[in-house]
Amino acid sequence: PWKRLNRRSDEPLFRRGFRKLCQENANIFPNYIAFDGIKSIYTTRKLGYSKESWTGKVEIPDSLEVSKMVVLSFKVQLARTNIDLAGAVNTFIAGQTPNAYSEVQILNIVLSQVAREKCVTIGRNYFPESSIQGRSVDLTGGKTVWFGFFQSVNIGWKPMLNVDVANKPAVKGGNMIDYMEEVLAAPARGREPPIKPNFRDQGGRFWDSRKASRHVLILEKDLKGLKVRYIRPDKQKREWRCNKVMDPAKSLVMEHKGKKITIEDYFRIEYKHRLQFPHLPCLHLGSVQKNYYIPAELCEMKTQPLPQSKKLGEDETAQMIKTTAVTPYDRKKRIEDNLRDISNTFQNDQYAKEFGLSVESVMSQIPARVYDPPALAYKDLNNKKDNKPVKFEITQPGKWDMLRGPRGSKLSFIDNKHLTKWAILDLANTSPQDIDNFVDSLYKEGDKIGYHVEFHMEVARADMYNMNNVFKEFQRMCSLDLQMILIITRGKNASIYNGLKHEGDVISKISTQFVQQKNIGNQRFPPKPATLHNILLKINSKLGGTNQILDSSISPKIFSSPVMIMGADVTHPASDFKGVKPSIAAVVGSMDPKASQYKCEIRFQDTAQNEEMILSMEEVTNKLLREFRNRTKREPSRLIFYRDGVSEGQFLTVLNKELAAIRRACSSLNENYKPAITFVVAQKRHKTRLFPVNPPTGRNQNVPPGTAVDHTITHPTEFSFFLASHEGIQGTTKPTSYHLLWDDANMPADDLIKMTYYLCHVYARCERSVSYPAPTYYAHLAAFRARVHDDALIERGMATAQQRARLQENIGLNNYFM
Repeated sequence: PWKRLNRRSDEPLFRRGFRKLCQENANIFPNYIAFDGIKSIYTTRKLGYSKESWTGKVEIPDSLEVSKMVVLSFKVQLARTNIDLAGAVNTFIAGQTPNAYSEVQILNIVLSQVAREKCVTIGRNYFPESSIQGRSVDLTGGKTVWFGFFQSVNIGWKPMLNVDVANKPAVKGGNMIDYMEEVLAAPARGREPPIKPNFRDQGGRFWDSRKASRHVLILEKDLKGLKVRYIRPDKQKREWRCNKVMDPAKSLVMEHKGKKITIEDYFRIEYKHRLQFPHLPCLHLGSVQKNYYIPAELCEMKTQPLPQSKKLGEDETAQMIKTTAVTPYDRKKRIEDNLRDISNTFQNDQYAKEFGLSVESVMSQIPARVYDPPALAYKDLNNKKDNKPVKFEITQPGKWDMLRGPRGSKLSFIDNKHLTKWAILDLANTSPQDIDNFVDSLYKEGDKIGYHVEFHMEVARADMYNMNNVFKEFQRMCSLDLQMILIITRGKNASIYNGLKHEGDVISKISTQFVQQKNIGNQRFPPKPATLHNILLKINSKLGGTNQILDSSISPKIFSSPVMIMGADVTHPASDFKGVKPSIAAVVGSMDPKASQYKCEIRFQDTAQNEEMILSMEEVTNKLLREFRNRTKREPSRLIFYRDGVSEGQFLTVLNKELAAIRRACSSLNENYKPAITFVVAQKRHKTRLFPVNPPTGRNQNVPPGTAVDHTITHPTEFSFFLASHEGIQGTTKPTSYHLLWDDANMPADDLIKMTYYLCHVYARCERSVSYPAPTYYAHLAAFRARVHDDALIERGMATAQQRARLQENIGLNNYFM
């Protein structure tokens, strides 16, 4: 019914149209036919037409405007025949074909037909009607969270159906004035509910207050791009997206029949309708080129999923996490309940039966291995004879406390870089006594582990709402020859964080540590020792120290010969900044025999598209290898490379481009230099979850840290494994998926899993095993920090090619991204 190209968002309309087409043409179409919603249909029977193609038309109501009918034309012609789904899957499992993508896609379409007919579909996530009891939970700010499920066919050692819960933030439908009051409510304090303004009082005069300009900014940011339903005074309905929040109907002027009149007068003249709330704003709806200014009181907010480009606020995000982080038992029950509600776990799925598909009604039980944590090493201050690190056994997998070392020991960091010359910049108007107490507490916490915190050189103050003042004070402090500046803020402020990190890291080359005022403590509530300890972990790392290392007794002997462990990640801009902000690649490489100090290289990639391949891998690897040689006086005999953020469809491209680039970098250093390379991809974006058959009693019912699965649900012919290396503190643990793309060193599978698990224990920022290896984490942090630097340039209008090139130069600070 339109001239434009068809979109994914047209799918609900096309599905209704196709269903009617099948009903009206029973002689052409069989009872059960699988439709992907856009352009492909699949059937097990011959269609009832003999010519090359068949065309049929249907007339159905447009869901946007019930009163409007649209005509859809469907042209059907044969594209593929005799598709052998079982044969294609079996040849892939046997390793005779590289993939079975198209056949898997057909299986997905068939098995999702019932869910697509009954649910709101977003990708492979299915959300039953949100008004059903227990299907959604309200958040503040006019938002809600929908509960649904995800399903996708996954070919492991046999065909499997990967099912998980799905949660989606959404916009709560209803009266627009009610929605405005929710969005503009003052934040809740403690257990009190948010305080809503009353926009209905006195015809909406509250909007005319001095807060109106601030309200307009907040409301416009929230409404822009959302679908709004306009109900005309004659009860006809229209639905458009919102562009802008305009002036009140009482004062907003438009041209009508050659005269200028207010929006209020227009509705009085044209519709004989008197507005109840003329002081409330109008909304600019529909095409940006057309002036459809509609009073808020005639609008309704449509229930809709929150677009990808929009983010929940901090309070709503915290509420959503609290609501969706459920125990493994509850998550498993939700998955099973979802499938039972939709099709009695496929037992009543007529489409599946038509295609000869059956799905087991219970989850697969698979054996798993649990690896012991590695021994770590710290310095023992009570051992005066030799300076050898002391072995530290982790008794509780997933976390440890260095204060609880072997009997008779006093553990300290492996390499202390004491905090001797530093100053404080207070942007939160903290009392001098609270600052003194904080520094005293930091000193005492450091003293427990032999880490010296000298008295700060000065406390400078600046008004955080005066950016010029903040920058001037910070630049003055940078000239004092300090190791570090500690910055106290009231909360999170992106402008200040971005600006000062750029100024400190890139311009002045001085380390910075941000601390929120709530973590400083006060006389009644002193700072928590755990918080102080974590601050010291970060400070020592940023100053070039080493907190902990893997003990030399561990097996496999990863560090018995010089090895460089590398991590790489690419971060992409949010969808609404695509084409404006570049993708950023970060590669880190270890620079010492114990893989505790890392050098980082940052590269900006093409702005026009989200480029996942690291284009300058050869140059970056060459730089890292040269730096390794400068520091250790020899080249590494092995390279172990962990690559984050690559999907399965890109594995071959990554191997052909990035591995080849690493090889060329080695040859450019020395033509005979050919180190063994182990190339592993780490993936966090997947929906596989592991549930223990006999969960432990207590709060944490997750699989224990060190749980690994390398069969049945993994790739049928290439080596891959799932590893849950961290302790699931809240919700259900998400294991990381690892896929070995290349290995010259021929590492045994067991050694590769162990090495990966062990590297999750040397992350410097906390005393916990993290969810994937430290170098991959550091690459992620470095890419994120480069984004912070770039955002600071954009904010100041300085994002030129020359300034961005400066961000790619050697920053020169140790572990600045920590």
